[in-house]
Amino acid sequence: MPSSINSLIVNITEGASAAHAYMIEGAVGEARDTFVQEFVKGLCCQAGDPADRPCAECASCRQIDAGTSMDVFHMERTSPSKNYSVRDAEELIEVLGMSPYGRYKIGVIDRADELSETIQNKLLKTLEEPEAGSVIILAVSNRDNLLQTVRSRCSLIRMADHADEEETREHSEAIRELAGSLTGDHCAFYEFRQDIEKKLKSREDALEMLALVEDLCRDRMVAGDRPGIMAQAIDLIELATMDIQRQMDHRKALKRLFLEMEDIW
Repeated sequence: MPSSINSLIVNITEGASAAHAYMIEGAVGEARDTFVQEFVKGLCCQAGDPADRPCAECASCRQIDAGTSMDVFHMERTSPSKNYSVRDAEELIEVLGMSPYGRYKIGVIDRADELSETIQNKLLKTLEEPEAGSVIILAVSNRDNLLQTVRSRCSLIRMADHADEEETREHSEAIRELAGSLTGDHCAFYEFRQDIEKKLKSREDALEMLALVEDLCRDRMVAGDRPGIMAQAIDLIELATMDIQRQMDHRKALKRLFLEMEDIW
């Protein structure tokens, strides 16, 4: 786990100043699960020195690792459809209304960006008027999929801001590879579609990729490499950029752009 998350935990817990709601944004997977686990442990850790949190040795840390902590509740999907239900949210709200045994009572919602609007609105009162000592954590891949009313009540933690150098390098490389798919490199549409689902964590990543593609096209135009085609490509890229900035789903905008770019190469 990058040392920066330890610094984050220290900054939050040193003065007992934890916010009542956090949104942790990062790609679905083991890395995000581990990040959330370490964050929860750090908040609840009983170590006297904040610099030691999470210590992995105190009763709280050991209980969280074992999944037996009475202060940490993970919202489960109990509906036959495997979607979160209103009842799931009500159970979380009920737990967060109880007094903590330790430092905090924490509720965790994984894949919170898949919550329906009904459930998000159900959680609003808890976000607006939290019980003393309660903390709710929303783990998301793309915060833009949540209602603005929910986002505005959470402190955002982007995993990318706390990634180590290797993770940052791999993410940057993934964005460059996707950019290559839009500048004429061989790639089938279904491969591109899968890649943007897996490798782009947010609309900011999509805009970063589009800026890189536009720069590549401009460089090729200046170098005399099919300037007319490059000018068309730049127009399409700028249109996709504006659509995403206007809140169009970035995946939809990029899929459309891929097909449009294929027609001009």
